[in-house]
Amino acid sequence: MTGYQKILVGIDTSPQSQLALARAIALASQMKATLDIVTIINTEKFIGITQGPMGFGAATPQVLDELTGKLKANLVRARHTAVAAGVPDVQVHLHSGNSKTLLATTLPTRYGTELIVLGATGLNAVSRFLIGSNAAYVTRNAPCDVLVVRTDQQHQPVKHGTRLTRRL
Repeated sequence: MTGYQKILVGIDTSPQSQLALARAIALASQMKATLDIVTIINTEKFIGITQGPMGFGAATPQVLDELTGKLKANLVRARHTAVAAGVPDVQVHLHSGNSKTLLATTLPTRYGTELIVLGATGLNAVSRFLIGSNAAYVTRNAPCDVLVVRTDQQHQPVKHGTRLTRRL
């Protein structure tokens, strides 16, 4: 096996995505591959997350700016970690839109991705049932191989406590 030369990892701030990042960094370092670290602001989820007169509303520019700043800082940390681990070429990308379609088809095609690495899920059981996880959608629709990370670097199951949703 010659290995992968272009690896894409989708991250947010969830424990699952941090496991995926660690695995992607290890693979990219081992294979001397290019690593594209991607975060997507899923704009479809912003309706109803802020307080309006009726208890709901669209996200304000301040909320989006704060979120964008936190996600950019997370990308900078991820890039620094990958470079320190010996990954020869690390690119970070912040996109907005539908995270499922961007991760499954648009970005792999744009970046020439050979392997997509994702955490198992950042959703609770109800959300997974209603909208499905990014990992499930990407696995079904990607034009390349997909690695869904469920274990730590020693291949042991990881317990994250009771909260398995994203934290910012």
